[in-house]
Amino acid sequence: MDWTEAAYQTEVEAGASQAKVLHRLSKAPVLERLIDNGDAAWAVEMRCPKTLMAKIETSSNARQVVRWDPEDVDDEVFVMPGLVAVRDCSLGASGLSPLYEGTDQVRVPRGYWLAKGETWRASAVLESLLTFVRADDLEKGRMAVVPDHGSGHFRFLVQMAEDVFEQRADRAVRIAALVGACAQFPREFQCDDVDDEPPLAQMLRNRLAGRQADISLWDDPESYDPTLVATLLEPFRLRSLSGEADE
Repeated sequence: MDWTEAAYQTEVEAGASQAKVLHRLSKAPVLERLIDNGDAAWAVEMRCPKTLMAKIETSSNARQVVRWDPEDVDDEVFVMPGLVAVRDCSLGASGLSPLYEGTDQVRVPRGYWLAKGETWRASAVLESLLTFVRADDLEKGRMAVVPDHGSGHFRFLVQMAEDVFEQRADRAVRIAALVGACAQFPREFQCDDVDDEPPLAQMLRNRLAGRQADISLWDDPESYDPTLVATLLEPFRLRSLSGEADE
C-alpha cells in the first residue's frame, strides 16, 4: 500500500519439512537497488503456533529454500515470505504513495519488512496425523500405531521402542508409521454415507482424489491399499547414486 505501482508476488511449494519460495518484485527499482547493495534480502518467516517454533531465514537469491526440523513442529506450519532490511538504510521517496510527498529519503531500520507476501500453510499430512512417543514396553526394533481420540484432534500415536524412537526423524521410518495409520482408516472412518465422514476423512479424500482419481479408498475395504494411500500422501524421496534426493 506504500507504493503506487510496485508489486510483490510469490510462488510457494510447501512440504513436510521445507518450503521452496520464488520471490518476484516488479516496478520497484528502489527496492531492487537495496537488494543489489546488500541492504535488503529476500526473507521467509516460519511459524508453528502449536510448538511456538518461529524463525526467519534470508537470502540474496530470489529462489529460496527454507527448512525446519520435523521434530520442532506439530500440526500446521505457516510460511510468510517477504523482503526485509538487513542493514540500516534509506530509500528515495520516488514511487511511494502521496503520503510521503515532500520527503526526500525514508529511513529504514534493520529488520523492517519492505514487502510482505501472502501467508502459506504447510500442513503435512504426516505431521498432522501422527504423534511419535517412546514406548518402554516395546522390544527393540518394534513400533505400534494406535488411534488417539482423547486429544480433541484425532491423531494416531506412534509408539516406538527406544532404538526406533531415536531414528524417528528418518523419513522412511515416518512413512512406515503413516502406512500403519492408513491401514486403520477403514475402521476409524466407517460410516453409512460418505457425506457423514469426519472432516479429517473428507480432507484426505479430497487430497487423494486430486492425486489419483481412480483410487479405492477406505469405504471399499476389499480394494483399499493403505501403502498406496500413504505414499500418495507422503511419497518416498529416494536418493540416487550421486546422493541427491530425487524430486
